[in-house]
Amino acid sequence: MRAIREVEIVQTQYVWNNYLPVGEVSLLVGKPGIGKSTVVVDLAAKLTTGQLDGAFKGEPHHVLYSTTEDSPSTLKARFVAAGGDPDYLHLVDVVYGESVDGTPLIVNLDLDAAREAIAAWQPVLLVLDALNSSLSGQLNDNSVVRPQLEKLKLLAHHTGAAILGVGHFRKATAGVDPVDAIGGAGAYTQVVRHVLACGADEDNFVLSVIKSNIVSVPTVPSLAYGTEAVSVSADDGGEATVGRIHWLGESATSVADLLQHPAHDDGDDRADAVAWPTEYLVDCGGEAAVADVLSNGDQAGFSKDTLKRAKSKAKVRSQKAAFGGGWVWRIRLEGSAEEREGSGAGSAAPFDPLVRASEAEHGNQPRSAS
Repeated sequence: MRAIREVEIVQTQYVWNNYLPVGEVSLLVGKPGIGKSTVVVDLAAKLTTGQLDGAFKGEPHHVLYSTTEDSPSTLKARFVAAGGDPDYLHLVDVVYGESVDGTPLIVNLDLDAAREAIAAWQPVLLVLDALNSSLSGQLNDNSVVRPQLEKLKLLAHHTGAAILGVGHFRKATAGVDPVDAIGGAGAYTQVVRHVLACGADEDNFVLSVIKSNIVSVPTVPSLAYGTEAVSVSADDGGEATVGRIHWLGESATSVADLLQHPAHDDGDDRADAVAWPTEYLVDCGGEAAVADVLSNGDQAGFSKDTLKRAKSKAKVRSQKAAFGGGWVWRIRLEGSAEEREGSGAGSAAPFDPLVRASEAEHGNQPRSAS
């Protein structure tokens, strides 16, 4: 037992000012195909080069990453495209305390190994993408999920590393409060004290803080962003095309605003089914395995038959992957950067909310999204 006078009051610090607190478990949620993982890679890249606006700006820091929804090759390509330093990004492939390539960190099995990795590398961020892949048991059961999230929270508190889990909204979200739209057990929002969400408006994507016990949510502006297709050199001598985030400025529309729109009618549902594969494939760099597209489409609320019917209208091609691979869906990627230059949008210096603090110190205000 301790007297409360023995507890120190400390100032909250942020890995990313107001958006990602130090020493806490945070969530980033949204439907598939809107660039959540690409956003996280962008943050990681800026941390490894000391460019992220927060407590660690100005000096490169290590990041640990457990990925299951993307291959390590895709993760590296996105990370390089975002300008990250590969010497500071480390994959966490552990199961039962032993390294096994391609396996996620499992909270109930690998917490000691994770703690040792954090002690060794002193990372400022541990990413679990997807968070559900690191949890065991029935993920709709509060009594199963809560203890595992509590373990992660203690890990963050004891080590000082920020832990960011990536998750999904449930299928039906129209007219729903964004916190209530988070899929799975209630513990996701009861234990986790800070939640970010991504949504899509008519022209771009939006990132908002939708719940926080750390910062006042109404005071944190939503941010607009887009994705563009870029190519990076592949280790086999060719090129890999992946998505990259470009930040567009503060957004007057929040994710909560987007979810409060009236439910779509059937015509809108068909239009969404046509648009979704394109958005998802752009985020994947232009192509993805058919099984992955259909699986993620199901999570977004579209049946396999609906997506297959929408494929031709979305101008998606189905073909065999190179070197004897399976079937993939593919789209022709257009250079978003070139399009913006052609429209005149590229004439201004790019807005980056991740470095807004340095602008504010010089009296400059961030530009609003058009």
